[in-house]
Amino acid sequence: MVKYIILIVGLAAIFAVVHVFLPGLRARMGASNVSTRLSLLPKSEYITISDIPVKTAKGQMLVKHVVVSRYGVFVVLVKNIPGRIFGSEAEERWTQKYFNTERSFRNPLFRCHQQISRIRLASGCTKKAFFPVIVFTGGASIWVDSTLDITTPRHINKCIRAHDRPILTEDEVHHISIKLSELHYRSTYGV
Repeated sequence: MVKYIILIVGLAAIFAVVHVFLPGLRARMGASNVSTRLSLLPKSEYITISDIPVKTAKGQMLVKHVVVSRYGVFVVLVKNIPGRIFGSEAEERWTQKYFNTERSFRNPLFRCHQQISRIRLASGCTKKAFFPVIVFTGGASIWVDSTLDITTPRHINKCIRAHDRPILTEDEVHHISIKLSELHYRSTYGV
């Protein structure tokens, strides 16, 4: 009888620890999945720069991923929100339905557009070559009315590669990637 009580208490402790750490673990796994997918883009055409700090009125904002290519500059915002996601491009709040719960959250396109304006300033590029890409991890199914790229890690490269009309010259791609790499390098190595 004592063995069963110890077993039950042990299992309860394991479930409690998993419950506490699962959201953070799931977020890291989702972000890692996006990084892995982006690394599969052809290096000859796409340059991926991650963890770029940009200045805002309130301090700094970290832009997780930027993909620079002749086809545009893709600012990738990763959201770890499981369940069904409902909303539209213009709505201020979107809805997450997960099992029997429902909650609203701020439209991530607003934050991504903020990041785009900061990346545009930091890179010095004035062309209309910037595209938001919202990636929902955590097994989300997306029911959003939008013409913009809102996807899952599985389809992120397909969304980026769907932009197949050159917008930037090779020199512009080089200039933008150097500027953004310098920001990443300074924040990473404190130079």
